[in-house]
Amino acid sequence: MIEAPEHLRMACRQARLVGLALCLGTPILVGALILCGLLPPGSHPPEGTYLQVGHLFTGLVFFSAAWVLWRRGAVLKAFPGIPAAQQAGVVLRETLLYAALFELSSLYGLVYWLLVGAHAPRHVFGFIVLSPLLFLAFAPRLRHWAKPLESGPGGGT
Repeated sequence: MIEAPEHLRMACRQARLVGLALCLGTPILVGALILCGLLPPGSHPPEGTYLQVGHLFTGLVFFSAAWVLWRRGAVLKAFPGIPAAQQAGVVLRETLLYAALFELSSLYGLVYWLLVGAHAPRHVFGFIVLSPLLFLAFAPRLRHWAKPLESGPGGGT
Protein backbone atom coordinates (compact mmCIF):
# COMPACT_ATOMS: atom_id res chain seq x y z
CA MET A 1 0.00 0.00 0.00
CA ILE A 2 1.31 3.41 -0.93
CA GLU A 3 1.46 5.97 1.86
CA ALA A 4 0.05 9.15 0.36
CA PRO A 5 -2.16 11.95 1.68
CA GLU A 6 -5.85 11.59 0.89
CA HIS A 7 -5.94 14.77 -1.23
CA LEU A 8 -3.21 13.29 -3.42
CA ARG A 9 -5.00 9.94 -3.70
CA MET A 10 -8.22 11.61 -4.81
CA ALA A 11 -6.46 13.87 -7.31
CA CYS A 12 -4.56 10.94 -8.82
CA ARG A 13 -7.71 8.84 -9.08
CA GLN A 14 -9.68 11.65 -10.69
CA ALA A 15 -6.90 12.62 -13.09
CA ARG A 16 -6.29 9.01 -14.10
CA LEU A 17 -9.98 8.40 -14.81
CA VAL A 18 -10.40 11.56 -16.88
CA GLY A 19 -7.13 10.91 -18.73
CA LEU A 20 -8.15 7.33 -19.50
CA ALA A 21 -11.57 8.50 -20.65
CA LEU A 22 -9.90 10.90 -23.07
CA CYS A 23 -7.25 8.45 -24.26
CA LEU A 24 -9.74 5.60 -24.65
CA GLY A 25 -12.78 7.58 -25.77
CA THR A 26 -11.22 9.31 -28.73
CA PRO A 27 -9.63 6.17 -30.21
CA ILE A 28 -12.88 4.26 -29.75
CA LEU A 29 -14.84 7.04 -31.44
CA VAL A 30 -12.36 7.38 -34.33
CA GLY A 31 -12.13 3.60 -34.74
CA ALA A 32 -15.91 3.25 -34.72
CA LEU A 33 -16.31 5.97 -37.34
CA ILE A 34 -13.76 4.25 -39.56
CA LEU A 35 -15.04 0.70 -39.07
CA CYS A 36 -18.67 1.73 -39.62
CA GLY A 37 -17.72 3.29 -42.93
CA LEU A 38 -18.81 6.79 -41.96
CA LEU A 39 -15.38 8.12 -42.89
CA PRO A 40 -14.26 7.02 -46.34
CA PRO A 41 -10.59 6.02 -46.60
CA GLY A 42 -8.26 8.24 -48.55
CA SER A 43 -7.15 6.82 -51.85
CA HIS A 44 -3.72 8.40 -52.16
CA PRO A 45 -0.82 5.94 -52.07
CA PRO A 46 1.52 6.52 -49.12
CA GLU A 47 4.28 7.93 -51.30
CA GLY A 48 5.97 11.27 -51.60
CA THR A 49 4.20 13.95 -49.60
CA TYR A 50 1.78 11.49 -48.02
CA LEU A 51 4.64 9.30 -46.86
CA GLN A 52 6.30 12.38 -45.37
CA VAL A 53 3.07 13.23 -43.55
CA GLY A 54 3.12 9.74 -42.02
CA HIS A 55 6.72 10.23 -40.95
CA LEU A 56 5.84 13.64 -39.51
CA PHE A 57 2.98 12.15 -37.48
CA THR A 58 5.26 9.37 -36.23
CA GLY A 59 7.86 11.94 -35.22
CA LEU A 60 5.25 14.03 -33.43
CA VAL A 61 4.08 10.99 -31.46
CA PHE A 62 7.65 10.17 -30.39
CA PHE A 63 8.35 13.83 -29.62
CA SER A 64 5.23 13.96 -27.42
CA ALA A 65 6.39 10.90 -25.50
CA ALA A 66 9.89 12.32 -25.07
CA TRP A 67 8.54 15.69 -23.94
CA VAL A 68 6.22 14.02 -21.44
CA LEU A 69 9.12 12.02 -20.00
CA TRP A 70 11.21 15.18 -19.66
CA ARG A 71 8.36 17.24 -18.18
CA ARG A 72 7.31 14.44 -15.86
CA GLY A 73 10.82 14.23 -14.43
CA ALA A 74 11.03 17.98 -13.91
CA VAL A 75 7.60 18.22 -12.29
CA LEU A 76 8.13 15.22 -10.02
CA LYS A 77 11.49 16.66 -8.93
CA ALA A 78 9.86 19.96 -7.96
CA PHE A 79 6.72 18.33 -6.50
CA PRO A 80 7.86 18.21 -2.84
CA GLY A 81 8.32 22.00 -2.86
CA ILE A 82 4.71 22.62 -3.90
CA PRO A 83 2.36 23.48 -1.02
CA ALA A 84 -0.03 20.67 -0.14
CA ALA A 85 -3.03 22.82 -1.08
CA GLN A 86 -1.75 23.10 -4.68
CA GLN A 87 -0.53 19.52 -5.16
CA ALA A 88 -3.90 18.17 -6.29
CA GLY A 89 -4.13 20.86 -8.95
CA VAL A 90 -0.65 20.05 -10.23
CA VAL A 91 -1.50 16.35 -10.44
CA LEU A 92 -4.70 17.10 -12.38
CA ARG A 93 -3.08 19.62 -14.69
CA GLU A 94 -0.08 17.48 -15.54
CA THR A 95 -2.00 14.25 -16.05
CA LEU A 96 -4.56 15.90 -18.30
CA LEU A 97 -1.82 17.67 -20.25
CA TYR A 98 -0.13 14.32 -20.88
CA ALA A 99 -3.45 12.73 -21.85
CA ALA A 100 -4.19 15.52 -24.31
CA LEU A 101 -0.77 15.17 -25.93
CA PHE A 102 -1.12 11.41 -26.26
CA GLU A 103 -4.67 11.73 -27.52
CA LEU A 104 -3.34 13.65 -30.51
CA SER A 105 -2.03 10.33 -31.84
CA SER A 106 -5.62 9.24 -32.49
CA LEU A 107 -6.27 12.43 -34.41
CA TYR A 108 -3.14 11.83 -36.49
CA GLY A 109 -4.59 8.40 -37.29
CA LEU A 110 -7.85 9.99 -38.34
CA VAL A 111 -6.11 12.46 -40.65
CA TYR A 112 -3.90 9.72 -42.08
CA TRP A 113 -7.01 7.61 -42.71
CA LEU A 114 -8.57 10.44 -44.68
CA LEU A 115 -5.38 10.77 -46.74
CA VAL A 116 -4.13 7.21 -47.36
CA GLY A 117 -6.50 4.90 -45.47
CA ALA A 118 -7.18 2.57 -48.38
CA HIS A 119 -3.45 1.76 -48.69
CA ALA A 120 -2.23 1.94 -45.09
CA PRO A 121 -4.92 0.88 -42.60
CA ARG A 122 -2.43 -0.79 -40.25
CA HIS A 123 -0.50 2.47 -39.91
CA VAL A 124 -3.72 4.36 -39.25
CA PHE A 125 -4.79 1.94 -36.53
CA GLY A 126 -1.26 2.00 -35.13
CA PHE A 127 -1.62 5.73 -34.51
CA ILE A 128 -5.05 5.20 -32.98
CA VAL A 129 -3.95 2.41 -30.62
CA LEU A 130 -0.89 4.35 -29.43
CA SER A 131 -2.97 6.92 -27.59
CA PRO A 132 -4.10 4.79 -24.63
CA LEU A 133 -0.88 2.77 -24.62
CA LEU A 134 1.29 5.87 -24.27
CA PHE A 135 -0.95 7.24 -21.53
CA LEU A 136 -0.82 4.01 -19.57
CA ALA A 137 2.94 3.75 -20.00
CA PHE A 138 4.05 7.32 -19.33
CA ALA A 139 1.46 9.17 -17.22
CA PRO A 140 2.58 9.24 -13.57
CA ARG A 141 0.71 7.06 -11.12
CA LEU A 142 0.08 7.64 -7.43
CA ARG A 143 3.37 6.01 -6.45
CA HIS A 144 5.26 8.43 -8.72
CA TRP A 145 3.64 11.43 -7.05
CA ALA A 146 3.98 10.05 -3.51
CA LYS A 147 7.64 8.97 -3.71
CA PRO A 148 9.13 12.51 -3.92
CA LEU A 149 7.10 13.51 -0.87
CA GLU A 150 8.80 10.82 1.23
CA SER A 151 12.26 12.30 0.75
CA GLY A 152 11.47 15.94 -0.07
CA PRO A 153 11.00 18.98 2.18
CA GLY A 154 8.46 18.16 4.83
CA GLY A 155 9.03 14.46 3.95
CA GLY A 156 5.92 12.34 4.29
CA THR A 157 3.50 15.20 5.07
